[in-house]
Amino acid sequence: MNVYRLDPIDPRDPSWGNSLEKDSVWAGAATPDEARELVAEKTRPDAGAAGLKSPWRDAALTSCVLEPSISHIGVGTVVRADGSLVGD
Repeated sequence: MNVYRLDPIDPRDPSWGNSLEKDSVWAGAATPDEARELVAEKTRPDAGAAGLKSPWRDAALTSCVLEPSISHIGVGTVVRADGSLVGD
């Protein structure tokens, strides 16, 4: 299992209106694509927003890098900088 840090690159893009989170987060996932998808799902504004474009899926709007120094975040978990869980 890996932990990825996802950071906003372009906070002015309109797709940020489709995310409840707009700051850096850490995600437990097997791959960068899975981390992006996990964050997109856990940060969408409501269940009916599944078809909206999430900035977390777009490499032009967010970075996604392996964070090898962190191992305590479990698979399927997204965590804010303050340690609180996203989407739970």
